[in-house]
Amino acid sequence: MKHTGSIIAVTLCMVWLLTGCGKSVPGGANALSCVPPEQQMVLYTSHPAEIYAPFVREFEERTGIWVQVETGGSQELLNRIADEAQTPVADVMFGGGVESLEGCRSYFASYASTQLPAISHAGFVGADNCWTGFSALPLVIIYNTKLVSERDAPTTWQSLIDLKWRGRIAFVSPEVSGSCYTAVATAVQLYGDNYVTQFVENLDGRCLKESRDIVTRVADGSYSVGITLESSAQQAIADGADVAYLYPEDGTSAVPDGIAVLKGAPNFENACLFVDFVLSRDAQAYLSSELNRRAVRDDIPLEGMQRLENIPLMEYDVDWAAAKKPAILALWQQVYVPTQGGTP
Repeated sequence: MKHTGSIIAVTLCMVWLLTGCGKSVPGGANALSCVPPEQQMVLYTSHPAEIYAPFVREFEERTGIWVQVETGGSQELLNRIADEAQTPVADVMFGGGVESLEGCRSYFASYASTQLPAISHAGFVGADNCWTGFSALPLVIIYNTKLVSERDAPTTWQSLIDLKWRGRIAFVSPEVSGSCYTAVATAVQLYGDNYVTQFVENLDGRCLKESRDIVTRVADGSYSVGITLESSAQQAIADGADVAYLYPEDGTSAVPDGIAVLKGAPNFENACLFVDFVLSRDAQAYLSSELNRRAVRDDIPLEGMQRLENIPLMEYDVDWAAAKKPAILALWQQVYVPTQGGTP
C-alpha cells in the first residue's frame, strides 16, 4: 500500500529504511527525497480522498512512480501555486472548477494529452491546452422528498429567490466552494448581478462550511432544498437518502473540474503521464461506474444519467466567469451578512 493525502504508508517507509534514507515529515517537502527523480511526482488536489485516492494508487502501481499528494481547497492550492511560481513545487493541479484554473492559466503549461482525440466537447479543454476537464459536473437543485413534493420543488434559478424558500436553501459561500461559485456565475449570466443580492437575501444569512455538507443537510431535513453537483445528488440517492434532484429549467451549466500540468514542473514527463492516465478510457470508465461522475470522454456509456444534449444547458462562458470572479465575490462580500450559525 502506498500513501494517500499527507500520510506516508508503510511500504514507502520500508523503502527508506532499506536504502538507508532518513525519514521526512509526512507530506513535507522532503517526502520524496530518497526516490529517484524519474520515479516521483507531486500532486496538488482539491478532490476528496474517495475521488483522488483510487487514481493515485492505480497510477503508482502501473508506472512505479511515487506520488506525493498535497490536499486543500481549490483556491488555497491555486494561491500556493502562485506563491511558488518562481520555483514550482507541484507538478500537477488536480481538481477545481475550470473557471478557477482559467484564472490561473499563466501558471500552467500547454500540454495536449494523448487522450484528447476522445474528448470532442469544446468546453472540456482549455485554450492552448492549459487545462483539460476531468469530469463534467452539471449543477442540479436537490430537495428533501419528505419535506418537498415533486410538484412544489423549485424548478428554476428564479424560483430559488421566491420568499417561500427563505432560510431553507443549503449553500456554501462562493468564496469557499468552486461549485457554488459556478452556481452563482450561472445564475448571474442568466439574470444579471442583481440576482446575487436577491439570492443572498433568501439564504437568510445561512451558509454551510463545505460543499459536501449541502447534500447531507438537505437529506437530514435541516434544509429543504440545495444546489449541488449531479454526481453528489446521484451518490446520495444511491446511498438511500430521501432526496431527489432536477436540472434548472431556465438553464444549468455542466462545467468540468480540471487537471493541469504546472509550468516549470520539476517532474514534467511524469505529470503528463498522470494526466494521460486519468483521462484514459479505463480510468474514465471507473469514474463513471464507481464514482457516479460524468466522464469527459465520448466513448464512455452513460449509466443512469441523461445525455448532455437532453439537459437544459445554458451557454456558460468560462472566460467570462473567470474574469468576472473578483467582482462577483466582492458583491457577495458586500451583501452577505451571516446570522448565528452562518459563515462569512
